[in-house]
Amino acid sequence: MPRKWIFLSAALCLLCLAAGCGPAESAEPSALAPQTDSLPPAVSEPAQTHNAAGSPDNDLLYSRPGGAQTADGFYTIRTYDDWTGLLVFYDYASRQAVPVCAQPNCEHHDETCPAWFGENIPRLLTNGEQLAFCYLNAPARIETANLDGSNRRVLYEFASNETPGDGFCMDEGAVYLLSTSVDSGQEGSQDLVRIDLTDGSCTVLWSESMSDGTYSFLTGCRDHFLVLKEIRRNTQAQDTAEQLADQTHTLLLADPRDGSTAPLYEWQQGTALESAVDDTLYCITDDHRLCAFSGDGQLTELARDDRFLPSVTVVQYADDAALWFTAPENGTEGEACLYRLDLADGTIAPVPLSRERSLTVLGRCGDALFVRLSADDSLQASLDFQYALVSEEQLTASDSEAALELFTELF
Repeated sequence: MPRKWIFLSAALCLLCLAAGCGPAESAEPSALAPQTDSLPPAVSEPAQTHNAAGSPDNDLLYSRPGGAQTADGFYTIRTYDDWTGLLVFYDYASRQAVPVCAQPNCEHHDETCPAWFGENIPRLLTNGEQLAFCYLNAPARIETANLDGSNRRVLYEFASNETPGDGFCMDEGAVYLLSTSVDSGQEGSQDLVRIDLTDGSCTVLWSESMSDGTYSFLTGCRDHFLVLKEIRRNTQAQDTAEQLADQTHTLLLADPRDGSTAPLYEWQQGTALESAVDDTLYCITDDHRLCAFSGDGQLTELARDDRFLPSVTVVQYADDAALWFTAPENGTEGEACLYRLDLADGTIAPVPLSRERSLTVLGRCGDALFVRLSADDSLQASLDFQYALVSEEQLTASDSEAALELFTELF
């Protein structure tokens, strides 16, 4: 879906961005019911505690492009043909998709609906108590709302010279993201900021100048720490292709309490790619390995296969038993297919249901997986998503549409 992204073009033409994902915590099933008798409870920031190792004892969540997972369902923003959007909750128990709007007789097509969005479609995340929306286009801002869509308000608005990154994290008390700013002298800098969910106050945790050709991304979370990725240009050659080919990628663990950082892993352009799922960071290497970042500059190999390549393999979802990824059937060639990697024995099985359609694993409900599907990857198909539950056994054994329990969409 095209969006009007705002970037610093001179910097971004030299760099590439890898996206990660992570599921959110549970939302109460009754949260979508109309609330007319009382106001929703206020969300207060809990006291920050620490574990025995001195790490923050918070539950960090990382945003994903498709929406936000909870134990009871999935929040996503459906897009209309006019590129406006509607916040929808896919309820696992009822197999129904409902607008996150408690207003009676609402048509859900303009600003009078609390679930409606204009052309500035935000990224979405929830901590199980509040929804958070990050708008990248002007006016760039953070909004919050109750789980039923009520009390939607602007929590924080960025200055006109600031652009938030498209990845952001959330815990019980705050939203975290990287903001890029340019001053009047065209000097650029990036700030890792903490925006308090109670009062919208903004604290700069970490800052870095872009004058030396370094650009950073908030790329995930791991073990209660934020994960930053710095991309540093090593050559000063004028040729853009040469600059892109000679870059160093460095992952840093950033403490959400004070912004202090520690190196996690480093590699050269094209030799690896990180992917964040839940609170685990995976690494795909150019020698066909899928690994987990184990800290201290080390990788733990989970599987080795020709389908693991940094430029083409996408990790979609993972739990204790399996990891789901997409890759072309024949190395770098052929149609992309969805695969299941058994984390116990390293075996890889294709998903027949993904061969005739674009299929993305977004979450889990008991023994079933919540999936998004479309007929193909065309622009129109991006507006015609369907969502379904399918048992894990059928997902790897059947190519029949009957295996998909499609949701009824009540909008």
